[in-house]
Amino acid sequence: MPEARAFIRDLAEHATQPQFVYVHKWRQYDLVMWDNRQTMHRVRRFDETLVRDVRRTTVAGSAPTVAQVA
Repeated sequence: MPEARAFIRDLAEHATQPQFVYVHKWRQYDLVMWDNRQTMHRVRRFDETLVRDVRRTTVAGSAPTVAQVA
């Protein structure tokens, strides 16, 4: 278990290096999409007085492209 935790910590430290991190600066009408199978993400604090429209879409399957499914 300690080795597994150290490995996960090392992976997270590598994946969160500045060159791999995207921070979105929100503007009106922005749309942001990501693939949860390939992306680490986290939420940050936000102004609860502002309107947020958050929608989730789930895609079935494990192939990354339509061509690989066919």
